[in-house]
Amino acid sequence: MCYWPMDWISATETTLGDSLLFSVQIREYLETTGRMAGKLSYNRFMKAKRPVAAETCQRIEEVWRRLGELYGHPRLQPTGDPFGELVSTILSQHTTDASSMRAFSDLRARFPDWKSVKEAPVETVAKTIRFAGLPHQKALAIQTALRELDESDLALLTELSVQKARAKLTAIRGIGDKTASCVLLFALGMPTQPVDTHIERVSKRIGMTNGEKTPTGIQHVLKSCLPADGQTMFAFHVDLIRHGREICVARAPKCTACLMVDICNYASQIHLTVA
Repeated sequence: MCYWPMDWISATETTLGDSLLFSVQIREYLETTGRMAGKLSYNRFMKAKRPVAAETCQRIEEVWRRLGELYGHPRLQPTGDPFGELVSTILSQHTTDASSMRAFSDLRARFPDWKSVKEAPVETVAKTIRFAGLPHQKALAIQTALRELDESDLALLTELSVQKARAKLTAIRGIGDKTASCVLLFALGMPTQPVDTHIERVSKRIGMTNGEKTPTGIQHVLKSCLPADGQTMFAFHVDLIRHGREICVARAPKCTACLMVDICNYASQIHLTVA
């Protein structure tokens, strides 16, 4: 399952949630890419929307080093199940981990295979995944993806560049940049960087965005500066989310306990100094 739950939208707020989900998908689909220029290594598979300053890459490199010292480097173990990752990631949008996991478990218990999910009435799928919130929207997205992809399509993704593999997935209605990145990284071990609310928040606070405002823009910057291998992308992703959950929390961040304080824009703005 992808590491980007969005607890800030209630699963019961269906009307607002549908609108937000749709707008995010449209925004992700329409955003374009540019090219990175800088002295640090970058990922050739995805080009940044604008030239990435060398200082930004240096800061990301230093954050990566400190994250490793603090949390270690969790090992990437691809699930090898792109369909399962795709469905679980769609379910995880705008809900909690517990709710999306329950919905996924209910879906697997109700249907023997993905073919059965694809062919079932949408109302049946929606009822089965109701605990994830936005059930009709997510049921449509899941069935659309299953109808437009087959096992051979997903198996061939690893033979493509990350950019082309992502484009193949995001061409399907209901699959945005983050969902595609989760499938590529967690299921197939391909080097890409999903950006959830924690990564977006921490990146903006520390100053790792190169001026980008959107999750997709931030993703471009991180991928431009980090080494282009799945293990690094995975460890950075998990470590930065952990930092966002434990230290750089949304409300009242624990800046005095943060090892990034001396290189953090937010800490500088609130005039926090290192003792």
